[in-house]
Amino acid sequence: MSTPVPGRVEVDAPPLTPYTYGLLSVAEVVTGDGRWQIGGVEYETDACAQGGRVEGSCPVPVGEPETATLTVEPDAEQQIGVSVYPASDTTPRQVRLVADEALSGPVTVTLSGPEAAPAASVDEDASQGRTVVLALDNTARGGTISRTLEPGASETLTLAEGDWTLNPCGGGFVIPLEETDPDTAVATCTLEQGVTVTAGEDNPDSLTYQVGEEAGGTLAAGETATHVLPAGSYRVAAQAATGEQATGTLTLPGEDSVTLTVTTAAPTSHDKPLAEGLDWVSGGGPFTVYHRAECSTVAFEEAGMRAMARLRLVENREVERAFSLQLAAVEARQPLGEEAVPLPVALGALEADAALHYAGQPTLHAPRWTQPYWSTARLVSQQGPALRTELESPVALGGGYYDDPSAPGDPDPAAGEFWLYATGTVRAHRGQPFAHEVVDPPTNTRMAIAERTYALDHDCYVAAVLVSVAPAGGGE
Repeated sequence: MSTPVPGRVEVDAPPLTPYTYGLLSVAEVVTGDGRWQIGGVEYETDACAQGGRVEGSCPVPVGEPETATLTVEPDAEQQIGVSVYPASDTTPRQVRLVADEALSGPVTVTLSGPEAAPAASVDEDASQGRTVVLALDNTARGGTISRTLEPGASETLTLAEGDWTLNPCGGGFVIPLEETDPDTAVATCTLEQGVTVTAGEDNPDSLTYQVGEEAGGTLAAGETATHVLPAGSYRVAAQAATGEQATGTLTLPGEDSVTLTVTTAAPTSHDKPLAEGLDWVSGGGPFTVYHRAECSTVAFEEAGMRAMARLRLVENREVERAFSLQLAAVEARQPLGEEAVPLPVALGALEADAALHYAGQPTLHAPRWTQPYWSTARLVSQQGPALRTELESPVALGGGYYDDPSAPGDPDPAAGEFWLYATGTVRAHRGQPFAHEVVDPPTNTRMAIAERTYALDHDCYVAAVLVSVAPAGGGE
């Protein structure tokens, strides 16, 4: 808009009406502020859960009980911890602390000694099967020494007389300083150890397992999972979907594996396994549609109203562009593969596919230039503010839809191909529109920007079929 020119007659522009039968004509539009403006929309749905059926009115055995196995095995190669080595044969009160390179981060090692030195003596520790030196220097005193070691790092310490205990092992590692081989560990503190969980190759069903409170999951036949656990004793449990629970005990550090055998119940004709379905839907992130108006402050007092009017005229198109790209980011079902088919074939395939995989009416999405082909084939009819198929599925003919959302570009009706999408129910969360106005005194310019924030979601179902129609000017 420019500064009014003297002598030119200015009148009001003709009224404009946003186009109809676009995305917002078939979406459930929810206007109002909310947390969706920060992270988008997420909700739980049952619309894609699959049920089943059984024959007859009474259960009939159709097989014999089967067994499933689960093996939990410590991995000796994945012991991660801290070792203590004598520093040399000439300085028996020196030790070297070494942290394993496999540690995931720094570890604090604490050596706890006696408060005062006892009388010089040597005591035999039968339970540990080794000699423990209780006194080396009557004048030294004990205490606590803490060192933080990075993975693979080492440090040499000189200790006072007495029994030193290595932590964080929980105690029990007394360091016999009379050892003279500097390459032999006199104490090893295993902080964590790798554990491999394997389901048997011949398992008839998936197995749910739990190792203590630290690790668990579900494995299909032949699958393997790996966990790294602290030293300790663990209760191991396994259960099949149709079987009783089996339990065992695993001790770390250790090398003994635990194999659990689960017997499944005999299958019957009325077994009803848990049907897989989509439980949660995550919509697209929030986005903002805007328009602006800018002109001289002379005779331009309602800049905000002008910007708001312009916003209403373009927001349908911009929302459809955003939704088209949102569909491209979803792994859509392709019931007919990537072969282009006529429009009636594509529509029939999507209506049938939605009946099998979705619990409600699908919503169809097509570029606006395809409208003549829908009308010529009598595939849609007007019902209130929306277009619907003969099966009453709503159809959005969006001016902002791309012919191929995965490769956005200007519409190309002459090419005669487009992707027809079917989704679950579409919902458009949007805030209230608002406008900002500013004036730049040096240029005597008034500017206003109108905005509205959206977040779009569609229920769990998405499918697409490539459609081929006759080029412009031709018939079906």
